[in-house]
Amino acid sequence: MESMGPGMSPVTPPAVGVVTGHPSPVAPLQAHCAVTLQRLYGWLQASLPQAPQVAGIIPLLVQAVQLYRAGRYDTCLAQIQFALGAVAPGRPTVPLL
Repeated sequence: MESMGPGMSPVTPPAVGVVTGHPSPVAPLQAHCAVTLQRLYGWLQASLPQAPQVAGIIPLLVQAVQLYRAGRYDTCLAQIQFALGAVAPGRPTVPLL
């Protein structure tokens, strides 16, 4: 996995139930958040040199990472969607995702 940049640590793997060894109910949501945040990080690295205006979503994505770390995966995804809406109004996702 590539470096996440200054002040950002890599995303943790999906949670697994301690007793049963089966994925916990939040594991798919956690994994979705992790993958989406990692892809957004890569997209930002590639996009910023050509489109510096997308830097405006960085604070929104930092909030999404904080929500992820707090285990608030549903709110994290909502924050990601909000950030993407700021980049591409009227479109739910950035084409490179």
